[in-house]
Amino acid sequence: MSPASPAVHASSTGISHTSCGPADSKSGVLCIHGWGCQASDYAPLQATLISRAPELRTIAVDLPGHGKTPKELCPVATISAFAEVTLSLIDELGVASVTLVGHSMGCRVVLDAWAQAQAAGKPAVNGLVFLDGSHYKLRPSLFAFDTNDARSQGMTDEEKAVKKTEMFQRMFSARTPLEFQASALTHIKALDKEYSNAIRESHISYDYLQMDDALARFGKSGTPMLNLQSTDVDVENQRFPLKAGEMSKWMRFIEDKVPHAQQPVVEDSAHFPHVDCP
Repeated sequence: MSPASPAVHASSTGISHTSCGPADSKSGVLCIHGWGCQASDYAPLQATLISRAPELRTIAVDLPGHGKTPKELCPVATISAFAEVTLSLIDELGVASVTLVGHSMGCRVVLDAWAQAQAAGKPAVNGLVFLDGSHYKLRPSLFAFDTNDARSQGMTDEEKAVKKTEMFQRMFSARTPLEFQASALTHIKALDKEYSNAIRESHISYDYLQMDDALARFGKSGTPMLNLQSTDVDVENQRFPLKAGEMSKWMRFIEDKVPHAQQPVVEDSAHFPHVDCP
């Protein structure tokens, strides 16, 4: 392991996470992956950050049922439960102030974690960073493998697995390392089907029932937000890359709910900007 490589740890409760920087720092950056992903996705970003700011403590979390964190830690897979797990790790690690980074589904987790931290009075959340988020109310449809999509009713588990793989393959760019692509596809195939379906349903439900109000409250709080966007979604529900100066539907939605948000476009990437362009 090189000095810049993130070290892998397990908390006393079994939450697997990687970290870089001084372990005794009371402030830092905590990163949450997307659906079907894992903490190691953030290794390129963590290595880049530690090379530029060695004093920065950076943590990336394996959510329950993902990576090396067992699903048993969180028997009911919901966005709010994942946010609670995130906050429990922050507390155990002694981090008093934190910037929360979320990729894709992780945007929902960090937004809910912010709301829970506000209600509890800790930790102090200095800001949120979203990496290529979206909103299912702004998308043309669900995916064929989604439980609430009528097309899924006539599909076998094997056919759904193929569709999930195809979805992931379309989220890679020419800059996505082949080793990462292989690891990501292996990981999603190994996920517990029932558990991963449950968190995906909660993810979509969060968009329809909670996202709008949560973002509006966040916007009124004045807490800083950086929304890094690399793709938009076309009429066939497929992601395509953005160019500088373009605005996705999600970016316009953020602009309305969180007017003070900074929203740069990450060019020459796809759905994994933290891997393609760390």
